[in-house]
Amino acid sequence: MDFMIDGWDFTTQPPSRIDDLSQQPQPGCWYHLQRDAEGLDRWLKQAGVPDPLVDALTEEDTRPRFQRLKEGFVLLLRGVNLNQGSAPEDMLSLRILSYRGTVFTVRKRPFKAITQLRQGLEKQTGPVNLDDFLVQLVEQLNLRIEDVIDSVEANIEQIEAQGFDKTAEQQQALTGLHRRLLRLNRFIRPQLAALDKFTSVSERWPDNELHQWFLNERDTTQRLLEQIEMMLEQLWVQRELLQQAVAEKMNRNTYWLSVIAGVFLPLSFLTGVFGINIGGMPGVENENAFEIFGWVLVAIAIIEFLLLRRLRFW
Repeated sequence: MDFMIDGWDFTTQPPSRIDDLSQQPQPGCWYHLQRDAEGLDRWLKQAGVPDPLVDALTEEDTRPRFQRLKEGFVLLLRGVNLNQGSAPEDMLSLRILSYRGTVFTVRKRPFKAITQLRQGLEKQTGPVNLDDFLVQLVEQLNLRIEDVIDSVEANIEQIEAQGFDKTAEQQQALTGLHRRLLRLNRFIRPQLAALDKFTSVSERWPDNELHQWFLNERDTTQRLLEQIEMMLEQLWVQRELLQQAVAEKMNRNTYWLSVIAGVFLPLSFLTGVFGINIGGMPGVENENAFEIFGWVLVAIAIIEFLLLRRLRFW
């Protein structure tokens, strides 16, 4: 049974690891499964899980959603990808099925949140029942999403503190951060909607305190989404400021080029006229003509400089 990663029995206190995972699923237990392993769909069907639910747990691409059933629910969530060599914003899919008192979680790649819960169970400091398990699972997912968002926010603040000296590099960095936030926003928004619907189930939990804890995690997801939206607006404003700084720099350079061109325009005209190699040009027979012509050009340049300064061109 390569698809069976771990299993815990929550009918005992403290919860105990299931040693024989080949047995049929029992109520009050949690089974953690590998989605792309052979035999998973057949095992789920043998456990009495209907075919549509098996398809929901094993299909390749999903979006966060919640579906209420007569004998449980399906909750599809996303978590940041913290595996080595992966981009955190490429969020991983975690499928949760609660059916006839048994909870199944299905993943394709490892989740740091699940690993944390399993370590807590091993140390007898983890969740004490399945409802507590679901609350702590959402909490662990939110904590890791929050860490990634805080990292992006720190990068934005660092770019803002740099000023506008390296606009090209800053534009490239802002574009990368903008893409990361858009990918996070793509899944966290529907995840919030799924958790909103899940609150209707958590209201029926025997432990009202756990329901309140879950509402807190739902509010945390709302806050994370609002933080992402705020940073997207912040990135837009920063990019607008960078573009404005680039435009001002180009306008300033164009202005000085225009001033220089205005100064040299009459000088170029005179040098062009006196560069005509035909008879009748004044000063051809005078040995001091070139020196006189040079001083005339200098005088014209000075006059133009003083005139432009008086007209407050700079």
